[in-house]
Amino acid sequence: MSLSDGVINLESGSETEESDGVIVEQSTNGGKSQVIEISSDEEVTVPPEPEEEVVHLSSESPPATSKEKEQDEAPKKCSTEELTPQQQLRLKLAEAAERRLIQKTEPEEMPKKRQKVRSTEKDERLEVRHQTKLLPTSIDDRSSRIRLISNPDYCAQFGVVADKDTVTLSDLVGSKDLIRTYQFNMLIDFDYLSRFVTSKDCEFTLINKSDDDHLHVKDESWERYKIRTIDVSSKLRKYGTHHTKMMVNFYRDNTCQIVLHTMNLTEADHKIQTQMCWVSPQLEMHKDVNDWFDFNQPDLSLIDETGLVFKRDFIAYLLSYENNDINKLIDQVAKYDFNPIDVVFVASTPGHYQFTDWNTLTKPSSKPMFGYGRLWQVIHILKLQSLMGKLVGQVSTIAGPCDNWKRNVFVHVLTSCVEKGYPISKKADYKYVVNKNKVEPVIVWPTVTEILKSCAAPLSGIALHLTSRGKWAAYERQFLEIKNNFHKWSCTDDPKLSRAGRSNLAPHVKTYTVTEDNFKTLKWFLMTSANISHQAWGKPKGYNTIEYDICSFEAGIFIAPQLLKVMSNVKEKVQILEPTYGRDSVIDEQSLSGSVCKIGLRLPYDTPLKKYNATDKAWSQPDSDQFF
Repeated sequence: MSLSDGVINLESGSETEESDGVIVEQSTNGGKSQVIEISSDEEVTVPPEPEEEVVHLSSESPPATSKEKEQDEAPKKCSTEELTPQQQLRLKLAEAAERRLIQKTEPEEMPKKRQKVRSTEKDERLEVRHQTKLLPTSIDDRSSRIRLISNPDYCAQFGVVADKDTVTLSDLVGSKDLIRTYQFNMLIDFDYLSRFVTSKDCEFTLINKSDDDHLHVKDESWERYKIRTIDVSSKLRKYGTHHTKMMVNFYRDNTCQIVLHTMNLTEADHKIQTQMCWVSPQLEMHKDVNDWFDFNQPDLSLIDETGLVFKRDFIAYLLSYENNDINKLIDQVAKYDFNPIDVVFVASTPGHYQFTDWNTLTKPSSKPMFGYGRLWQVIHILKLQSLMGKLVGQVSTIAGPCDNWKRNVFVHVLTSCVEKGYPISKKADYKYVVNKNKVEPVIVWPTVTEILKSCAAPLSGIALHLTSRGKWAAYERQFLEIKNNFHKWSCTDDPKLSRAGRSNLAPHVKTYTVTEDNFKTLKWFLMTSANISHQAWGKPKGYNTIEYDICSFEAGIFIAPQLLKVMSNVKEKVQILEPTYGRDSVIDEQSLSGSVCKIGLRLPYDTPLKKYNATDKAWSQPDSDQFF
């Protein structure tokens, strides 16, 4: 029985080009190759580079003489000045990465027999710790649904204790009972990911733009593991990216677990950037075949049937790929009971979207939307609109304006999504005025000083993209308009005093939230792969219409306090989201004894937020190029 044929009809985009990553390959001891991948979320077009000549040497070939090596290396040294600026940048990144990661280079290859023994010993050590699947929350049902990904190297470097309640990559893929995993991402270094896998017979499906810039799999890995790749290049529009970061894991006991996160599957993303994730409950398979279609109902209630709405929207997103292999995944996940899920799936897929009847978009029977239209839809269905407070956006890329004017998707579109009333898109001349307008736009963005003090110094900022000048004039106009909204990533110069525990670990996480009481509580919270980018959220086609174009694939989790399933709230008190720092649970042990039920939401940044002063400079291009 196939569930992917015509259950939900979606519009899709056309073939595109995209550039969104830098892969630096450097030589290490023993002739092995270490790949360090630096993520790049900026939606820009990069000129194609000349193909490098690849020479395959057989194992029987004699070693090259010193003279031959000099002859081989001479042309490379002479041609450095002839490299393009991008190639020179990559070369400098490789040198910087080698200096910082030299202690982590791989050891020389052991004989095959000993290599097998060492691999087994490593797996046994991991299996002792990861015999079961990761629970959705580490403490109780009032703990944060959003989890911080652990970084013990960072904690050791700065002498901080900041990994309490965090999730490891081994937690996500290290179960010995993992039999099948689908990895949706932008950059995938499979050989780095495989270090954390202990299952002997796991099948891997890797979904991204499967060229050499986005996917790295060593030849021996193709032989050792069961790997299938799905190239989504044909679905991307111009300047679009496959930016979704998601795992769908299946286990030997017939359970399934979905993970949405913010991390490219590379060593650099994992070790030198702040990352977060959401882990679903362990989903059980329906016993009755008729329940496989439980999501395909006309009047699902987002409040009363949150899990089924998640399942419907999740399958709608997967259908947008229009891919036979992903259709097989749809057939699998449809068999599972999503009722334990208590969050909302908010995603983007490439395409043109137009909606004419405003009044029907918030009814239970309304068609699920993508991009900023879906954010607007969810907020209005749940009646979470705001007349005051702050919309706080914390991202790793701020792309160009929506048009030749100075409209920014955050200030002019997303603020309208969270406010009461219409239209969705503000006019280009809109400016926020204190005590006059509704919601204040606040952008959390690191300063130059913060990046240079981070664990990998300037290399930490390679994935942070904001053009302050150059390119075309609209970029500079946009920067001059939005810089007044900028706030720092951290509140202290001493990492040991950081409340969130990530002050010196550059952000790659993307979060959006509204607070009406300066972070005493949060009205709602969104963790997503979507940056402040019209390619990600949608580019409005008009002022007073709901019509827009999306270029990229994105996925995120929207958390509303009234939707969260809290079994300990037996008296059905009003549920509120309370920010937590350095832990997943609220500190107030009497959080259930008052008039409300407090539920933790872990923030990756420090509060109260500090606005830029006159001397603070945002980490931006081209000014940051001087550090490479």
